[in-house]
This record gives sequence, structure tokens and C-alpha cells, in this order.
Amino acid sequence: MSIKIIKIGTAGILLAVAFVAEAAPVYLECTMTDGQKDLTWNVVTDEANGTISYSIPELGTASKYPAVFSPDKVVFSSMEISRIDLSFKRTSNILGDVKTDVGQCKLATAPKRQF
Repeated sequence: MSIKIIKIGTAGILLAVAFVAEAAPVYLECTMTDGQKDLTWNVVTDEANGTISYSIPELGTASKYPAVFSPDKVVFSSMEISRIDLSFKRTSNILGDVKTDVGQCKLATAPKRQF
């Protein structure tokens, strides 16, 4: 009887490890124009916590937002990243003037950390 408990426990641990591996943050490097030049957006999607964060080094800005993760896209604030082709879209509405900027992302390597 104790052998069965050990087998069930091991299966549960393996299932938990598989879930954690699947939920790891994904790092992206995206490019989108600001109307004058291309800007690099360093993006981290965190599906497990339902957030997305980004920094734009050239502008000295960084933000973190709640995000909706669907099978084909991630939506946050006024932006969207395709999970299919990694296209990046930002829509702005200023006094009824709707503008859509389009960019492209690629997978990036997670930074090596010291702590």
C-alpha cells in the first residue's frame, strides 16, 4: 500500500515540475517605430502571473501591465503580440484619431543573473 502512495506522489511531483517549466517567463526583443526611428522594446511575458513588462532603453522608460493570454495572442494596455508570428501592434486613440503602429518581435535569451 505504501508503494502505491509513493508512485502517486512521484507522478504528482512530475506533473508539478512540468507545469512550472511551461509557465516560465518568455523574453522577447521587439522593434517598433516611434514615427521617426525604430525603437527596441525588451519584453517579458509572464503567463503564470498574468503580466507583461517592457523597457524601451532609448526612451529610458519601463512599464508592467496585466495581460490577457489567449492561444494566439497576448493583449495588454493598448498593445498586442501575436503568439503565431510574433507581430507587435500598438493602437492609440487621441481625440478620435486612431493610429496603429506595427512592429516585429523575436525570441530573446533570458539575461544571466548574479543573484
